[in-house]
Amino acid sequence: MLSFFRTNTVPHRHAEVGTWLELFFDLVYVATLVELGNRLSHDLSLPGLLQFLFLFIIIWWSWLEKVLFNRYFPNDDIGQRILTFIYMALMGFMAFNIHDITGTTAAYFLLAYAGSKFVVVLMYVKAWIQYPQYRPMTRIYIVAFSVATIGWLAIAIFAPTNFFLWALVTGFGIALQAIMPIMQSRSNKRSIEIPPMKKHYMRHRFGELTIIVLGEFFIKVITHASEREVYLVTVLYFILLLSISTSIWWLYFDHQEHSALAKRRSLMEVWVYIHYPLLAAITVYGVVGNKVIALIPGEAMSDHKRWLICAALATVIACIAVIEWAAREKAGAMSRPPQTMIRILGAIGLILLAFLGRGLSTPFFIAILAGIMIILVGMDISRRLRNPETAQAEMT
Repeated sequence: MLSFFRTNTVPHRHAEVGTWLELFFDLVYVATLVELGNRLSHDLSLPGLLQFLFLFIIIWWSWLEKVLFNRYFPNDDIGQRILTFIYMALMGFMAFNIHDITGTTAAYFLLAYAGSKFVVVLMYVKAWIQYPQYRPMTRIYIVAFSVATIGWLAIAIFAPTNFFLWALVTGFGIALQAIMPIMQSRSNKRSIEIPPMKKHYMRHRFGELTIIVLGEFFIKVITHASEREVYLVTVLYFILLLSISTSIWWLYFDHQEHSALAKRRSLMEVWVYIHYPLLAAITVYGVVGNKVIALIPGEAMSDHKRWLICAALATVIACIAVIEWAAREKAGAMSRPPQTMIRILGAIGLILLAFLGRGLSTPFFIAILAGIMIILVGMDISRRLRNPETAQAEMT
């Protein structure tokens, strides 16, 4: 029976990129982020934003835990597929119940969330059986995720709206990622053996999620277009926001094509965790951008929307600066050093625009936003064209 679940229906390979199933998983997962963005759209106040950011951590972490498992055990056998399908079903159930997550649907959301943790337990049990040499490592994760499952289940039953307990159990999951190196460094016994990390796989998986989150904004704009009257200024807003989105894409993915994840664990962790504010900020930008598209001619943009879109884009640029620093580009054609100062100046310019843009018309304000982003792309292209030759050796 166990051999059936370990059977591959496609030629077995060591996955250096995500499988088609993982892309399918990402698309289902993003539906939860869409519902979270819809919730923010109905409450752009500071408390609404803070709730969004907190819930985004919890939901993003559930995606990350599966990616961190697959970076060591990238199986695509029947057993792993079944567990992934169950995980996807639980994510869908979480999306159904996110609309009133602070009230009547909190318990149902948490039951699904606890279920997702238990699925991760089963994944590590499967790895414990399949890879005997890594049992000291997988045993730690089995115990830790079992505790997390019980913790979330207890909160769902006894205190589903106690967000302090939510934060406590989430913090335990985050701290879990620090357990392995600490135990390895302090152990007087044989060090805990860890499988080789698939760094190219990590770049591919984070890139997939980033591009799906970035594209989700335009899916919402197009699907809602039939509900709105389209004006000439609406087309202008669409073009300007498309310019901003493509600039984000350019700055992130041009670097991805040249980058090499650092061998130092600390920089690797920085690179991983900085994607949380990056993706949260892109989602906030999409929510506000969708409201900009809905403005009628002559309608002004409110102060809090102006601040939100500027702060979101400034956060995106700052996060890209950290990503470039943590994963420096390999020596080669069109490569360049990190553009940290340029990114910081761009982020400062966006924040200044939030201060100074109150008296500007909305089309002119959005045009300046797009102009800043396009300038950053232009400077990036200029720097790359200074190094057209292929280097003799590439960093590994």
